[in-house]
Amino acid sequence: MQFTFLTILVSFSCLWSGGVLAAQPQRAQLGFAQIMSATYTPAGPVSNSYFMPQQSKHPALQPFSGAITIVEHAMHTEPSAIVPAKIAGKITQLFPGIALHFVSHEGYLVPVERDLLIAADSDSYWQIQISPGRVWSEENDEGMSRASFPFFITSNIENESYNGVATFLYDDKSVSELRYQIVQQLSPFFVETWFVAANQEPIGYQPMDLASDELIDNFKKELADRLVWREWTELESKYGKQHLSDFNAGIDPQQVAASGLVIDNEVYVYSMGTPWGDYPYPREMRHGVWSATKTLAGLVTLARMAQKYGDEILDYKIRDYLHITADHNGYDNVTLRHALSMATGIGTGSENVNPNAISDGYIYSDLEAYTAWYLAPTIAEKLDYSFKVQNHPWGPGKHVRYRDRDIVLLAAALDSIYRQKEGDDADLWQMMLDEVYGPIGIHHMPMNKTKETGRAEVPFLGWGIYVTLDDIAKISDLLQSGGRYRGRQILSGGVLAEAMYETGVRGLPTGASNKYGHKTYHLSLWHESFITRSGTSYAAPKMIGWGGNIVQLMPNGMTGIRIGNAGDDPGVKMMIVADRIRPFDDHAVRAPLSKSEHK
Repeated sequence: MQFTFLTILVSFSCLWSGGVLAAQPQRAQLGFAQIMSATYTPAGPVSNSYFMPQQSKHPALQPFSGAITIVEHAMHTEPSAIVPAKIAGKITQLFPGIALHFVSHEGYLVPVERDLLIAADSDSYWQIQISPGRVWSEENDEGMSRASFPFFITSNIENESYNGVATFLYDDKSVSELRYQIVQQLSPFFVETWFVAANQEPIGYQPMDLASDELIDNFKKELADRLVWREWTELESKYGKQHLSDFNAGIDPQQVAASGLVIDNEVYVYSMGTPWGDYPYPREMRHGVWSATKTLAGLVTLARMAQKYGDEILDYKIRDYLHITADHNGYDNVTLRHALSMATGIGTGSENVNPNAISDGYIYSDLEAYTAWYLAPTIAEKLDYSFKVQNHPWGPGKHVRYRDRDIVLLAAALDSIYRQKEGDDADLWQMMLDEVYGPIGIHHMPMNKTKETGRAEVPFLGWGIYVTLDDIAKISDLLQSGGRYRGRQILSGGVLAEAMYETGVRGLPTGASNKYGHKTYHLSLWHESFITRSGTSYAAPKMIGWGGNIVQLMPNGMTGIRIGNAGDDPGVKMMIVADRIRPFDDHAVRAPLSKSEHK
């Protein structure tokens, strides 16, 4: 049976069950004989529920502690060939050969490695990340136990995520074949093919004593730090279904990977589906959110550095911390503030600024040069390519032009500053994990970084982060709280106040607007206009990522999240719903705009 992308789209509405896992069928798929067979080839993905315990489930008969080894292999995809076949010399059809280490604990399958795993000497274009799964046993499995786990593949060049789920049987000495399927993806850039995959492959098994107090204690903390998740129907019951209908109005549900509303640090999940039913590990579903990284990592990193070393860091000049090789003087007065605001005055595109369009000159005006910069592996090589770009006549701070290169420039400068202050071996991203994300309850935060030898890698900061709904909610709450968490100032309140328009500083016009007014951009945030029923105007900060990843920070402290491929639809619809639930005029955490500001 062939599975086509049309089949994927049609089947979505049939399998979606409204936010919770539907009653699971008896094991008609992935039975013992099928998953033990060395010759079986899946015709395509099946219901995700078959990767989870069925009605005859029991506790696992054996503990698991060891490594499974996946051999590099061609994925069976639909369409059958991923285009292009190679990117940067790596083959896109190949699943990476990798060893995955797990320990079972109280019904969970706990991975030892949680960062992106890069296969050594691999021809595969892909990297993989593993999250906690489950172990159990079922009748008719002849004394073996079952394990399943969620994963995603991606490329550490780009940022789209391809979420999947895998399962295998095991006993004390052996394992079955590994069955996996990839069922959800976000918008690609280099990869031209939208694909799904289903494979059954042989794996090796090496029992090992991997359980440690540290590993298990950290996993218990991870579970304890999960946010409360609630059904969307709870909001509908409380406020009326008609008041919430605008949230994803007009958006094809097949193009939404996950969405929800964060209220008082609780996540009301609107959708979490795939074309083959609900994703069976919704809390572990990670999303490569592209340019939303500019805020989730870029702004957050700058605000942490400002908290450590003073808000004056925003006015540090790039030239004082990087060796500028440009053949012009355009960098003379460029600051970190300019870089995060993408207002460096460097770039391609036209010199037409009446009106200015933020997208003028983005990517396609110099695609060949952009691609060379994009693929450059080290920070030194990326900077070399960046400094070949010419400057505009207006200088920094005058007009915003969307430039990923500005954010990587910021990352390089922050890395240089941090190493000057803390030593050559200092690791900027490890500092962020230890001092920001970890303390707010984010225990794992995969991030694409440069490839370096003899020094710490540099996080891209402009794209490359992989987040769960919980992660987005926690970071958004930290931003909405002015950088304070449980009485501790983690991020600079001054930097966040400026970014969120709580000071007199305002961003630059983007040339874009919605029905309420113009949009501006400052310190990685788009500011979306909104007018309440009373006529009060607000500028609501928003993160946007390629394809349709939107995080809308509401004036009343709520956060709206939509992850998927539905395009950069304005966050206005989410704001309409948030205003109905908790009116902005009565619950605003930031002052509204004055009439002159709105005009």
